[in-house]
Amino acid sequence: MKSPSRGFTLLELLVVILLMGIMATLATPSFIAFGERNAQSAAVNQLQSTLAFARNTAITQRVEVTVCPTDAEREACINQWSGPILVVAGDKQENFDTDDIVRVFPATQRAKIAYSRNWKRIKFTPLGHSSGYNGRFFVCPDKAERGSELVLSQLGRLRTKEQPYDCSSS
Repeated sequence: MKSPSRGFTLLELLVVILLMGIMATLATPSFIAFGERNAQSAAVNQLQSTLAFARNTAITQRVEVTVCPTDAEREACINQWSGPILVVAGDKQENFDTDDIVRVFPATQRAKIAYSRNWKRIKFTPLGHSSGYNGRFFVCPDKAERGSELVLSQLGRLRTKEQPYDCSSS
C-alpha cells in the first residue's frame, strides 16, 4: 500500500502565488497614501513642537526668543523652513554664539514647509506673543496633492486648519 503524499501540487502553489500578487497590487496604493499621511503628520507635529517650545522658553525665561531655519553651518537664518530650525535666545538672525542657541530641531523628512510671510524668522516676546510675525505655514508631503495648513496667531498660538491645503497650487 502506498503512503499518502504530503505537500502541495503545482496548481495549488500557483493559485496561492496569484492570490498573493493580487492582494499586494491592491494594497500598494494604500501603503503609499499611508506614507504620505505619516510624513505630513510628522512634519506638522515637529513644527508645532518647535514653535510651542520656543514660546514656552520665551515665557518661562522672560526673554525674547527667535525661531528660524538655518543653514548647515548654523551661522545665519535662511528662508528654508523644511531645513533644520534654530531656537535662539534674543533677537538674532546671524553670527550666533553657542550660548545663544537654545535648541536645534532637525530638518523635516519627506515634506516641504513654507511660511506665508516669506520671512526668515519668528520672534516670541517674553509674554509669548508673536506680534507682527503671525502667518500661515503650509506643510506638503513630497508628491502629495493635499497637505496641512497651520495658523500662527498674534498671541503666539498655533492651530491646524481643518480643511486640507491644496499642495498643487503652491
